[in-house]
Amino acid sequence: MLFAGLAYILLNDILLYLGIKRHLRRKLYRCLYWAHSLLFIVGLILYHSLIPRLHGPELYFWVSESISVFLLFYAPKSVYLVFLGVSCLFKWAKCLPVARLVKGAGVVVSLLLFGLSFYGITWGRSAYKVERVDVRIAGLPDNFSGFRVVQLSDMHLGSCSPNFRGIPKLVEKVNSLKPDLIVFTGDMVNNFASEITPWIDVLRQLRAPYGKYAVTGNHDYGHYVRWDTPEAREENMRQFYRNMEAAGFTMLDNASAPLVIGQDTVFLCGVENWGLPPFPQYGKLQDALRGTEGHTVILLSHDPSHWRQEVVRHPVALTLSGHTHAMQVGFRIGGFRWSPSKYMYPEYNGLYSQDDCQLYVSRGAGFIGLAGRVGQRPEITLLELNR
Repeated sequence: MLFAGLAYILLNDILLYLGIKRHLRRKLYRCLYWAHSLLFIVGLILYHSLIPRLHGPELYFWVSESISVFLLFYAPKSVYLVFLGVSCLFKWAKCLPVARLVKGAGVVVSLLLFGLSFYGITWGRSAYKVERVDVRIAGLPDNFSGFRVVQLSDMHLGSCSPNFRGIPKLVEKVNSLKPDLIVFTGDMVNNFASEITPWIDVLRQLRAPYGKYAVTGNHDYGHYVRWDTPEAREENMRQFYRNMEAAGFTMLDNASAPLVIGQDTVFLCGVENWGLPPFPQYGKLQDALRGTEGHTVILLSHDPSHWRQEVVRHPVALTLSGHTHAMQVGFRIGGFRWSPSKYMYPEYNGLYSQDDCQLYVSRGAGFIGLAGRVGQRPEITLLELNR
């Protein structure tokens, strides 16, 4: 892995240097160029030396920060090299005006990508967007018409520094929406229950008259680290539940909770994580739906794969999921949107329907891997239920 990273850096920087060396005639410019390259080479070596020594929540924080800085500089370089290669082909074919146009376009696209990436890993981390969704449900009880549900998902608190201002900002924004119900659809942490600890008092301030409910996501089980003993992982899981309860959330582990207004009842059900391999399949939908016959059902299930694989065969009016993050990269222009997530998840962000079943997939409020979002703002979802 180290050698592959070093080869990537050197290949990019050598090819780029050959393409722009006529602009680096002064010795100072050449020194600065190769100092930049050397800085990333040294950084990559230190990364591979130090990161394996981290075994706690700080591991994911530093991994995310390192990946973000690396991609900030090298993704635009790689994009520019593609344009430069195409430009050279036109130049070889004696189409000089087109060659210059392609090369200029490469500069513009690369600078735009750098700017968007820089924003995405700085202010964009907490540029929460409220997605307002009108959900029409056949047979919804009259007293629930206009019922407002805020969905949060994929916070990945271990990816945040203890001084991150985004979480208090999120809480304030959610409360300003005056929801009737708040639900969280999994991945509160990266692996460790202690990731919640600094934020318990802040999350406790989330307010909704019909409560705060949550389900587990694949990261909440701590499967992505090597524990000293199975008992240590089990204790981490128990502590996760204690911390969620301290933050004011009721966990729905293959269970249901009635929401009652007057004489009308809607059931909120939740399953543990259920995903296609390699993700765990702990969810037991039959257990969650037991006793809900004849009522409108809203289901919390972290992974949207569950909806098409199993949920659509049951009387579930609305399923709320997360998990995809919309890959934290993409764009939307008018009615057209694109994210690489679409090639893995047919339902990766937004409202989907099949027959009388609907699914809403949140792109999440947090981040992991890339410490930010490029073209995919963190999301707070406000769903209004109507007949």
